[in-house]
Amino acid sequence: MIRDFLIPALKHEFAGWEIAFGDSPQPIATFPACQEGVGEVAVCDDVNEVTIYIGKITHGHFNEYDEALNQEEKEKSITESVIHFLQALFADRVLLYTNMENGGGGWVMLDYKDSPIELSPSCRYFLWSKPYEPR
Repeated sequence: MIRDFLIPALKHEFAGWEIAFGDSPQPIATFPACQEGVGEVAVCDDVNEVTIYIGKITHGHFNEYDEALNQEEKEKSITESVIHFLQALFADRVLLYTNMENGGGGWVMLDYKDSPIELSPSCRYFLWSKPYEPR
């Protein structure tokens, strides 16, 4: 199970953080909200993938589709992807957004953006630790 790799990795990478650990089908790890507008981060082991729910904003699926990998290799790859994403999220390198008109949301990894980000007036933007203020 992915949790067999992911929980030890979370405990190691985020040692000293407030994290609630649980059992599937509940989130296997929950990070408390840093700000009310974003909400908590819940990490769920969905057997073949991990789903990360970012409170009031959005969610994302982390999977490994390389059929050349065995199950253990896939689970380790998914674990690495989840840790990388959470590191970026908590370092304010992920721009979160929610559409005020339809309630949809998502994120943009700021590490990979070489050009300015186009902001929509119908969206609210956040970083993990604070609302996003464009420069």
